[in-house]
Amino acid sequence: MSEAIYQRPADYDLEHDGDDRDVRFYRRLVHRLGAARILELACGSGRVTLPLAACLPPDGRIVGVELADEMLADARRKRDDAPPEVRARVHLEQGDMCRWRSDERFDLVLVACSSITHLQTIDDQLALWETAGTQLVPGGRFVIDVTLPDFGAFAESLRTPPRALTEIDLDQTEPETGERLIRQRTTRFDAIDQRADIQFLYDRFHAGRHVERYVSDFTSHVYFPRELQLLYRLAGFTLETMWADYTFEPPAAGTREVVLSGRRPGAAVTGSAG
Repeated sequence: MSEAIYQRPADYDLEHDGDDRDVRFYRRLVHRLGAARILELACGSGRVTLPLAACLPPDGRIVGVELADEMLADARRKRDDAPPEVRARVHLEQGDMCRWRSDERFDLVLVACSSITHLQTIDDQLALWETAGTQLVPGGRFVIDVTLPDFGAFAESLRTPPRALTEIDLDQTEPETGERLIRQRTTRFDAIDQRADIQFLYDRFHAGRHVERYVSDFTSHVYFPRELQLLYRLAGFTLETMWADYTFEPPAAGTREVVLSGRRPGAAVTGSAG
């Protein structure tokens, strides 16, 4: 994983500062499902992992798997700073979300933050769904989220000749230090491979002075809802439901993110995803 932002967990967290919709949604979902053993693949800096650990029962456990060294180190720091009862529930490992294996079985396997967009090939996508099925108890759920295609952003790259426009899509200030992070982006879309090549340009400011600029290149697979439904079916899951924008409402016109839940065949776990 070469994206520069994953070498800067503090900037990554600042990108998400003030938007905890996904965290609040997943805490509610864990409660609905009665899940006590969770596997979070591509857990990043632990932004979702630690809040989920805090809402588990005393004997609950969450395993976070992350590939990037810097992100994993930051997640471990956060775990070590957490209250003892939370710290005891969190186990962190380095690994590839497509091929990580354990003898342990889980009630819920989660891939949050659109992390499935890192998977560029059908083989890797199927490998992830196989990993989830292997690690779940019978009746366990595999839950993913993804941002839907923004064809407005793709339109310029579909012109002849293609163009890439720059837009400012993030402006965040760290409340304690006053550090300001501004992010610009350009997007080129390949309709044949369903690939978006995104260039993020970051500018950091301190006390109003520009202190750093860096680029993070991100190649993203562009998913469509029916494609995701097929992946669940091919892997032997029963797709239970699809929600919109980190709510428990169905998708509609204008939906930006979708969350899908599929159940591994077998006896159902306590609780319902519906």
